[in-house]
Amino acid sequence: MFEVQLQGKKYLIEQQGNAFTINGKAVNPDLVRIDEHRLHLLINGKGYTIERQNADGADSRILVNKQAFESSLRTELDLMLEKMGINSGAEGKVNELKAPMPGLVLRIVAQPGDEVKKGDALLVLESMKMENVLKSPGPGIVDKVLVTTGNAVEKGQPLVLFR
Repeated sequence: MFEVQLQGKKYLIEQQGNAFTINGKAVNPDLVRIDEHRLHLLINGKGYTIERQNADGADSRILVNKQAFESSLRTELDLMLEKMGINSGAEGKVNELKAPMPGLVLRIVAQPGDEVKKGDALLVLESMKMENVLKSPGPGIVDKVLVTTGNAVEKGQPLVLFR
């Protein structure tokens, strides 16, 4: 699953085997790669030549049948991280860290008042007999740690708040 945004309109694309849906509607695409930056797409009898230009990470300018569009692509991981309150692509202000899976809090590394950078360890969560170090998704100052060592947590539960 991934999401494509063209000119501000979002399209959720899902694939199961050879079957595709776009925003829940079944489509039967035929795709031929022309070269590294161009492809030809046939959907329900209508053809599209798509050329990617000016790529900047997930954002790019594309031409569809020679008409220019601004686009962005977010993968299933990007969408899942956003749902958990973690913005994978932004270095902006961090508001909270949510549990990415159910588990048991083994250790708390960060304390209120700590200044953290992206990637700094905040706490260790045990899930399915594996230790997972949860790291800061961006720079910030820890305001509150909402759990204690030994707490069981649910997926999506807020663990750390930032100011």
